[in-house]
Amino acid sequence: MADTVYKYMKLQNRPYSINDIVSNLHNEYGKTSVQKAIDKLVAEGKIFEKVYGKQKVYCPAQDTSHSIEELMRINIELQVHANEVENKYRELENEIKVQEALLASIKSSITVEEAKKQKVALEETIKALTNKLDSLMEASGSEDLTETKEEAEKALNEYSRECIKRKRLCTDILDCILDNYSGTKTELYEDIGIEPKVVQ
Repeated sequence: MADTVYKYMKLQNRPYSINDIVSNLHNEYGKTSVQKAIDKLVAEGKIFEKVYGKQKVYCPAQDTSHSIEELMRINIELQVHANEVENKYRELENEIKVQEALLASIKSSITVEEAKKQKVALEETIKALTNKLDSLMEASGSEDLTETKEEAEKALNEYSRECIKRKRLCTDILDCILDNYSGTKTELYEDIGIEPKVVQ
């Protein structure tokens, strides 16, 4: 197992994360097995490990005959690859947050069964109100209650105006009587038989 991983790493000669290695080996080996093989190769000095934040990247150890430029190139590749892995990790984290928010929203909303029950209840309420409206229309003898309403409002206005006129006339008469009355207004009301609650 370790030999297979090392041969692949040596052949590719570029940095990889554990997930990359497992995927590139066509998932023939589990992640745990690959990790154990990598740890063994790191301990043997055949592969070196570099940590970038939360990510670990592995690369085959290079011959010391490599030039400084070559080593710098490899280091840059490691850094670029680590950045790519870090970006993928962040994207996955953001996607998980979005999915968790969606799940919470779904859990807080009503179920299909509850929605069906609400629908039935609303339909029954609408049916009852419709029947009540039909009964009122039938009792009025007309399907259009607008005219009846206008007539009622007109009559109410006329009665209100007439009431105000009579109240004013009555008040004027009582004021004239009080000018020559020896008692109080309350006593006058009692003598005449007027209840104050009626005269507003």
